[in-house]
Amino acid sequence: MKKRIILILSIISLILTFVFAELFSIYHFCSIPTLLTSLYLISIFAIFDYLFIFVTYVIRKLVKKQKIQIKKIISLILLFLALLLILLFLIVINVDWLNWYAYSSPFYINIIVRSIEFLLPSIVLIAFSILLIKKGNKK
Repeated sequence: MKKRIILILSIISLILTFVFAELFSIYHFCSIPTLLTSLYLISIFAIFDYLFIFVTYVIRKLVKKQKIQIKKIISLILLFLALLLILLFLIVINVDWLNWYAYSSPFYINIIVRSIEFLLPSIVLIAFSILLIKKGNKK
């Protein structure tokens, strides 16, 4: 039963990914995606899939009337925020790539600065949430 639910939710999140991408003109059907477009689609799919898995986890705990640990909920929310930061990094890098002639600094300096702004906090959030999950499992 769990495998079916995960499969159905993954298919729904895949459909939502392409609908979202078409809605915001990230990807149009029947076109060949670039590497950046593929990264957009993968990160959007990961966000939708993670959101569905998070919601089913909470619903499953509520249906079984089990206690939901606050540390686990916080760690799951932090992982979600890390995924959003990674998507935001990709979007900002694309905007910088389109406008890199307007900046006085070379493009690789913009990538380094944007990496520090978005990727470093997402890595810290992922590490912190993994530590919270491990502490929650030890008890």
